[in-house]
Amino acid sequence: MESNIAKELNGKFKPIVLIKTDKAPENAIGPKSDKGGCIMAFIARVIADRKTAVFTKETCPCNGGKVGLGFGPGFEDEESLENHFCFLSTGIDGCPNKEQYQTFLNYLPEPTKEMFTHGERIFVDYETAKEHITKHRPIYNNEEKYVVFKPLEELEEGEIPSAVIFTINPIELAALIHLDGSCRVDNAYTITAQSAACQDIGNIVFKQAESDNPRPVLGLSDLAGRRHVRRWIPDEYMTYALTWELFLKLEKISENSFFQTKVWEGFKK
Repeated sequence: MESNIAKELNGKFKPIVLIKTDKAPENAIGPKSDKGGCIMAFIARVIADRKTAVFTKETCPCNGGKVGLGFGPGFEDEESLENHFCFLSTGIDGCPNKEQYQTFLNYLPEPTKEMFTHGERIFVDYETAKEHITKHRPIYNNEEKYVVFKPLEELEEGEIPSAVIFTINPIELAALIHLDGSCRVDNAYTITAQSAACQDIGNIVFKQAESDNPRPVLGLSDLAGRRHVRRWIPDEYMTYALTWELFLKLEKISENSFFQTKVWEGFKK
């Protein structure tokens, strides 16, 4: 499928899609096991190199990634979840059960151990991390076995993506915010979630699909996740993820929009 929005933006990166399916793609990249790592490196290769990447619950190497792709809650027991709250906040310093967390740390290799000891500081403290994750993080259990990322231009007839993902610089971001805002009467309609980079293109978008008025999700504000994509994606780029319904709506609008004005003409490369 060709995108009129992508044609008008004429950016460095073309859109990709996230598809839930029971059919495994051929010649796809992806992790071989669930033993550590970040899925964003694979997704970056889809964006930059136009590869196809595939994930399953069994091969997704990160618990947060499992949540992002809709493979359940990520953590199967309460102790692991509590340790996760510590990691996302101030590490062992703010952990209410330091002995439990230290036991967990003892099994980690360096430099992973150092990172987990001090925490990622995504949340100011343990309680904030706990409340956010337990009350505001949408959890899905896919009926389908696979989650596939691939270029939009390779979308096959009959396939319906769960997300369409643009990777954009500041001018392209301004254009997409402007395009989306042109059909709304409310305000503050782009979501900037405090979440992992994979969740900004996954479960946060899945949640929007349940709404009668889905909103775009701005991503790659996750500095930890961004570290894993810098080889392929420059620092000034962000992701901008849309539900399929919203993407089709904006595609139609883009055909008679500011893209056809002198203002946008001045930004064209």
